[in-house]
Amino acid sequence: MEAATGHVLSQAMSELSSCLGRSIVIPRTPAGYAELFQAVVVWAAPGSDPVSQQKTSDRASAAARAVLCVLDALRATSRDNLTTAGAGSASLEKTGDQILNKEVQLQSGKGNVPELPVDVASKPDKGACSSSGSTLDSLGVGSVDLQRVLACVTAPLLLLCGAHIQEKPWTDSCSRSLAEQLLQTLLRMSDCDSVADLLKGPNRREPDYVIFREALGLLGLRLRKDTWELHPDAKLVFSWMLYQVPRPWLSDFLGRVMPPSLLFSDDYKPENKVLGVQCLHHIIKNVPAADLRQYNRAMVVYHALRNHLYTTEAEVIEVVLPCLMDLFPVLHKPPPAMGLFQKDGENPTDQVMQLILTHMEMEHKIALRRLYARNLPALQERLGVRVVRHMKRLLRVIVGYLEVYDGPEETVRLCILDTLQGTIKYAWPRIPPRIPLLVKALLKLMYDVSADPAQHSEPVREALLHSATECLVLLDCCSNGQVKTALEGVNTICKDHDMEKYINRVLQDAHQ
Repeated sequence: MEAATGHVLSQAMSELSSCLGRSIVIPRTPAGYAELFQAVVVWAAPGSDPVSQQKTSDRASAAARAVLCVLDALRATSRDNLTTAGAGSASLEKTGDQILNKEVQLQSGKGNVPELPVDVASKPDKGACSSSGSTLDSLGVGSVDLQRVLACVTAPLLLLCGAHIQEKPWTDSCSRSLAEQLLQTLLRMSDCDSVADLLKGPNRREPDYVIFREALGLLGLRLRKDTWELHPDAKLVFSWMLYQVPRPWLSDFLGRVMPPSLLFSDDYKPENKVLGVQCLHHIIKNVPAADLRQYNRAMVVYHALRNHLYTTEAEVIEVVLPCLMDLFPVLHKPPPAMGLFQKDGENPTDQVMQLILTHMEMEHKIALRRLYARNLPALQERLGVRVVRHMKRLLRVIVGYLEVYDGPEETVRLCILDTLQGTIKYAWPRIPPRIPLLVKALLKLMYDVSADPAQHSEPVREALLHSATECLVLLDCCSNGQVKTALEGVNTICKDHDMEKYINRVLQDAHQ
């Protein structure tokens, strides 16, 4: 049985070696398998040229198929070794050279044994692979410690899976299917439920993420400033694995994951900007604030994100604004001591608010108007009472956006009404002088919505009228009844049923 399984391993290694154009080499150490699989990953990786990427899917399919055969052969060999050891077989007492010669003789089918190629990985590795298992020279091909081999080959095989498991220009249905099959095989052989568990390493009770560390080491040369654009798969594999590492373990890799993320976000292509900002967002949410503030890292990230606010690309703004919202608590500084002066412009939240209001005043693209309006309530909530610093421009934006129809869903108007409610609650002492302007804008909105019922669906219509009514009630509370007095004669002028119903609700709440 040992000869049969050894023959299967030789055939699998023959297929893998043919992909690389090498002579057949059967590694004798776990590090030897790791080096061989690393060469396969490089061979199947896509290049920056679109023409060469068309052939990448075929290479990836062949590589994944050959690796699957090798893993199956190693698993069968390991299983047979356990069976043989339990039966008291003496086959394991043979030297490694004898076993290797028999395997080559079986493959050649001749009486004379050809010269065995030198194993390039037979030298002991000083890295993690050599420390995770002893060399197998004295045990022979038939005695393979599968777990030690898996500990060394998991990181390079994850690079192969991550590069071809997603739908990209260099993949097709066959390569994606084989990459998914290879990933599931790795998970099954490692007894893991997900990629996150696989990255933790062998010790899952106290994970040190040794697999993630090894993968970052393999990606390091391909994620440098002068090389990352030549390897379009490297950034995808990096982000794919980064999202699987949560707190508190991600802080151990902060110095290795932040530079590539900043590099991606600083690119001129929108898709790379989005990818970089998403990586930064994951880092911000999963690294303690103290570690981010160390060496002024948080401020570096802030300036990188703030520069993106000057772009007109909606897909970039969509990921930048939520990322900034999560970064503000990290950048928050305690209030200055009594007698010390702190400039308003030094607060990042105020800087972003001022910049967004400037863009909102002049923005005419519907997509960007919706993005700004959707994030404005959270930014206003973050400012709190400090929103009074931006009252003049903020109210100008609110009144201007309430006048413009935004489509059936009315995303902009609903978000602006939420912002107005928060502004009234936080800055109510500054509201009374502006009540005539705000009441006029709210009544005009209510009339436009109620006068044309076919323009909106019933839920949207009810939401708009309800939010506008709440704003009127808040305005009346902070103006000592001025709004109630102004609305008492409206019902005699406007005969619309919905308008009358909501105005009566304002009057009733005012009386209470």
